[in-house]
Amino acid sequence: MTTNSLKSPIDNIKGVGPKVKEQLENLGIKYVEDALFMLPRNYENRTKLTSIRDILPGQAYQVEGEIVESKVYYPGRRSFYAKITDGTGYLQIRLFFFSQAQAKSFEKGMSVRIYGVIRNSGNKLEVIHPSYKIFNSKFSPPLDDTLTPIYSLGSNKITQYRLRTVISNCLKQINESNLEEEEIDNIFLKKEISDLNIKDALKIIHNPSIEDDILKIKNFEHPAQKRLIIEELVTNLIGVKISTDKIDRMTAPLVKSEEKTLKGFYKKLPFSLTNAQQRVINEIQKDIMNAKPMRRLVQGDVGSGKTVVAAGAMLTCAKNNLQSVLLCPTEVLAEQHFKNFSNWFEDEKISVELLTGKTKKKEWELIDKKLKSGEIKILIGTHAVFQERVKMNNLSLIVVDEQQRFGVKQRYEMLQKTNDNLLPHQLFMTATPIPRTLAMTIFADLSVSKIDEMPPGRNPVITSVMSNDKRDNLIERLEVICKDGNQAFWLCTMIEESESLDVQAAESAKEWIEKKSKNLNIGLVHSKLNKLEKDLAIEDFRKGKTNVLVCTTVIEVGMDVPNASLMIIENAERLGLSQLHQLRGRVGRGPDMNAHCVLLYQGSLGDIAEARMSAMKKTNDGFEISEIDMKLRGSGEILGTKQSGGMELRIADLIRDAHYLEEAQELANIISNYPKEMNILMNRWIGHKQNLIAAQ
Repeated sequence: MTTNSLKSPIDNIKGVGPKVKEQLENLGIKYVEDALFMLPRNYENRTKLTSIRDILPGQAYQVEGEIVESKVYYPGRRSFYAKITDGTGYLQIRLFFFSQAQAKSFEKGMSVRIYGVIRNSGNKLEVIHPSYKIFNSKFSPPLDDTLTPIYSLGSNKITQYRLRTVISNCLKQINESNLEEEEIDNIFLKKEISDLNIKDALKIIHNPSIEDDILKIKNFEHPAQKRLIIEELVTNLIGVKISTDKIDRMTAPLVKSEEKTLKGFYKKLPFSLTNAQQRVINEIQKDIMNAKPMRRLVQGDVGSGKTVVAAGAMLTCAKNNLQSVLLCPTEVLAEQHFKNFSNWFEDEKISVELLTGKTKKKEWELIDKKLKSGEIKILIGTHAVFQERVKMNNLSLIVVDEQQRFGVKQRYEMLQKTNDNLLPHQLFMTATPIPRTLAMTIFADLSVSKIDEMPPGRNPVITSVMSNDKRDNLIERLEVICKDGNQAFWLCTMIEESESLDVQAAESAKEWIEKKSKNLNIGLVHSKLNKLEKDLAIEDFRKGKTNVLVCTTVIEVGMDVPNASLMIIENAERLGLSQLHQLRGRVGRGPDMNAHCVLLYQGSLGDIAEARMSAMKKTNDGFEISEIDMKLRGSGEILGTKQSGGMELRIADLIRDAHYLEEAQELANIISNYPKEMNILMNRWIGHKQNLIAAQ
């Protein structure tokens, strides 16, 4: 085996044919080394069996038992049901998506081993869509002797099993290959960061044995994980520095002051600006009138008025005959912004257009023509704006709403849409405040503004916590608030990381509410609906035709319904603190409205979940929430995704691992003096995306 075998194409690995190769490339895996650094996001413990009597609902278990009953039934929605026992109790298995062959395989008298999250259904234990293996009880399969790694697959079609097999085959090559790690390992050892070399760390992370500390591994506190977490943070901190140095040498489009126009615009609005909004407007205006490209992050709680602040900057650019773009993570939000901007700029004679995935071909062609000519001054859109065919004439400002939802690659593509050798100004907005520690490190290259004042007349949302066993009590409350002309969200969150279960939970909740009340008009929104169905359901809710909207987290961003005064969140214990706060912000947006949020939880609350619930009851201040979240060190809750601030992190989590940042910063300063080692790390963790780091 050559020293560069880890650089060899992935299709050299056993089991990787053309179809699997394509699936792996969609995950960013082109070479053996890419597969090795596709790191697990979680682990399942299938090394032991749990007796049914010892199960605590709301957690994942592996259970084995005899099938005593199975059937397909149709009380409304077609589903499959099976009942098993291990002699200590009974457990129900339920499938909503299944084939006839699957149903037939659950033969009475056979044994089945299942793994999944088990919950209470009435007074019975139930597991929905578990992974399972059916066998004759005389030939019980052996238990795993390692934890089972779980990888982030997104919407890719490759299975966890197939990816694990590929990575396992790649690991066989690691001893015979050169990872060029000697100097980096020495630096880590000298600084007492880790005594594990990179090869041993990778073996443990992909294949942790039951002899390893399982609790530490599941909490990402094992020395092997620390070795890679810090290495990834170091690389990204180096990337931030390179990015900052590069941007500081670039020039931005010249934008002249339009103070008179700006004052007139804000004076015509049907509301008054807060002092915080005026302060941030001044900071942005000062930035965009400089030749140095602006890179500013605006933090402001849900409903604090970030968008109208950005509108002022976009108006200034338009009056300079320059173009600007507002990027939105959802079509719902893009359409909402388009309506607002069209109303705000009606008297300004500024061309504002909307571009989303559902824009028709003829309409798009007209927009494209106007963009190239410079006629369109403000473009509002979703990811559709990133298409290569979308060209701009003189792009001067990019505004990114909910900045954590856009990765580096997308932001870089946006920067390429100008014909000049100028770098557009960039304004990032988030309703998810970033704790001070992170702002001083990972986001050190951004100027930060805070809108820390809410508009007058906005009352805090009163939050209560309730066991799911008492959910029947909510029907009366729903009927009362809807009778008074207000509306409610009923939010269903994922029981497991499965889109199908997410959808099923929403549909079941709608059916349940309809059975309990004949006085409510109920709408439904989830990911499996087509765009037209989704749009109609949202529009009916906005117009008041439906008074309860059962939905998934699709409404987290961009749903502005002034009459909504009640938010009910199922399985709230499974959501991060900042996401709960974001969802709560969807209600109480009308003037002087008394709004409520009810957090429903399943089973008993753990310490961290209980601390989150307490924080939600205690405060409505997003900045305080972010600091509490930081102390709890939840997994990615503050920034919501692994693309935190554009960093597509593989194992590190900016919140969970914030306590490593000081060490990582020190190491980044040292390794910056070793060009060869710095290049190794950049190739490994950022790879072909290095040319994107101007958008970091």
